[in-house]
Amino acid sequence: MDDKSTDFASAEAHAMLALGRLDGALEHCPLAVHRIFAAQILRGTLVGALLQEGHLFTEARFHAWFAGLTTLSDTPSRHASAPRALCEGILTELAHASWAPLADIALRLKPALLAPQDLQSQEDNALAHAVIGDARALVDGHCTKHETLPFTSLTRLYGAVASSLRFAPAERQSSPIAVAGRRFTVEHPAPSSPLWAVEIQYGEWLRRAGTLRCALPFTGLIRLDVLAADDSDGARIIRAEALHTVANRMLLQLGDAARLAHHGSERLAGQRTTSRAPALFELLGGFGPLRSAQIESTLGATRIGVRGMVAILEDQGLIAHSTIAGAHLHALAATDSTALDEDIPSAFTAKALDDFEASLAHIDGLLAGTVNKLDEG
Repeated sequence: MDDKSTDFASAEAHAMLALGRLDGALEHCPLAVHRIFAAQILRGTLVGALLQEGHLFTEARFHAWFAGLTTLSDTPSRHASAPRALCEGILTELAHASWAPLADIALRLKPALLAPQDLQSQEDNALAHAVIGDARALVDGHCTKHETLPFTSLTRLYGAVASSLRFAPAERQSSPIAVAGRRFTVEHPAPSSPLWAVEIQYGEWLRRAGTLRCALPFTGLIRLDVLAADDSDGARIIRAEALHTVANRMLLQLGDAARLAHHGSERLAGQRTTSRAPALFELLGGFGPLRSAQIESTLGATRIGVRGMVAILEDQGLIAHSTIAGAHLHALAATDSTALDEDIPSAFTAKALDDFEASLAHIDGLLAGTVNKLDEG
């Protein structure tokens, strides 16, 4: 086997190992970790889609916009999809996700989207839902369910995106202008491609194929530099690396969620079993800053109930507040991630860890068999 074949086999093996680690960790995580992780994934999906569309904003600006306190960007992109309609479409789609924690947080956060209305709400909403529907059909039509490894289907999916009128990258546009009797041609940036919609659907295919037990959005999976059904070794490496990068990023997020869950359970251990303060901790830790009105709708709590939860977190030094346009946003207080790592017992039982290691050994064996076949070829 030549060096290039070794390179793509190694890249695909690393991608499968990352997927296997993510799958094994998800199987053995406590429910609190699942809830925080699902909220993290939801926020990342919304932010990633908005950035893909060309909106420019900071994380703080996103949360202020989501809370209805400001516009998303000072200078809206010329071609970007309407931000509220885009987020409503994603929340609606993920509210039907097969993984219950993700569906639950998407459903509960949809009424908490207080962002300013788009100028053409009905048309924008219809467009967002059409884009998501087309993405679902594209993934379903080009990914085969019964494949041991996902890379052949991923190649077909890339080719389908490249040839799609909806999802293929558009060309740069130009327009003539006249200034002081002289004519010029001005080039405008190409409209963005809604690849986020395809990436949202891909995790569901991985679940149906048996690669992942939980259908998760794979934001960042589609790479524009190899957006074609190119079966060259270089393209295969880039596609496998993209899959590895997304899976590994989610695995790191899952680790962050586990650390947060442990931190919250320790600090709130003395609360009554009926206390909703842990639920607020998980919500803010996973999704980020929210107004009291958003917390009320998401947790199904009264205004007085939210005040009580906030007071409990304040007593433990777990919550911070900021004021924007006269409204308060509640967020988890900053913590030292290094300190959280120290002396934290594993969230998994000894049996769970043994099962996890066994599943990884099985994956390693499958991958070794794949590489051996390539060597023999």
